[in-house]
Amino acid sequence: MTAEAMGLIEELVAEGVAPWWEAGPQERPAVLDAVRCGFRGIRMASGTPLGAVRAACDAVRVSGGFVSVAAAAFDGADDPEAWVAAARVLRSAVDRPNVLVSVPATPAGIDTVADCLAEGIGVESTLVFSVRQYRAVLDAQGAGLERARERGVELAGLGTAASCELGALEDEVDARLDRRPGAAASGLRGTAALATARLLYRARETALGGERWQGLRACGARPPMLLWSGTRPEQVRTLVSWNTGHVMTTRTVEAAARGRALEGDTLLGCHDQSLRELRCLAERGVDVDVVGEELLRARSPWGAGPVVSVGGRRQRLPEVGEAGAGQR
Repeated sequence: MTAEAMGLIEELVAEGVAPWWEAGPQERPAVLDAVRCGFRGIRMASGTPLGAVRAACDAVRVSGGFVSVAAAAFDGADDPEAWVAAARVLRSAVDRPNVLVSVPATPAGIDTVADCLAEGIGVESTLVFSVRQYRAVLDAQGAGLERARERGVELAGLGTAASCELGALEDEVDARLDRRPGAAASGLRGTAALATARLLYRARETALGGERWQGLRACGARPPMLLWSGTRPEQVRTLVSWNTGHVMTTRTVEAAARGRALEGDTLLGCHDQSLRELRCLAERGVDVDVVGEELLRARSPWGAGPVVSVGGRRQRLPEVGEAGAGQR
């Protein structure tokens, strides 16, 4: 990684933004290098050998970081009980406290969150595209942590995250605007992702100020992580606020490092402007919530990997690679 890219990572950390590395299938040996470059979390590809996942968990645990691995798609993916069964098996197989089981934020996936957290299994909800979706995730996170507390689970080590696919959302909204006539529509290009991010951030800050989350924080619960993923390089520098994170490939970091300096906090206190921008989009026939729902349907179910039988169901889990099969 270049000095410029490492400098960008340092800037993000100084602004309270956690850099997460999106590890591709061909980049497994570079996990330790990524951690040395300053990444605080890692999302690993479905099919990554379990030994490599354990090594990544050990590497980022020193800085309090997490590693996310997809529970993956399987027959019965719309069944919350099946998702929970997959999460149990994956969590047990990795056997590290800082692993997050990645589950798409479909209705079934959101129902899964509370059950997993109640059992002490950290969860990353992926494929979040709308405020409505995220509020449901936040509610499930809070309910799950309350149940975990009642069962005596240590909340301080239990991770919760939601990752918002802003790049895909912006691309789809812009493509629809391009099909609309007139300069007014074209002038709205590039507004959907930032407006949505600001409203998601507002939703989380509002939730954290409520009685439920204040009670959970008093018992040691971590604030839920809010991650941006699939972003364009130019979006990395315009999505900055405390206690958020960017999930980036090495290529994205390098491209973003060639841009301008960080703009400071770009999310806090901007929700009114964002509501106006989304209304303008809706007036031009592009409802961002509807676009998000369509993207969610198109991109789920999640994952790939070898099929195994769990509780009578066939489902996909990461491979146990020969080199890492015995690592614990």
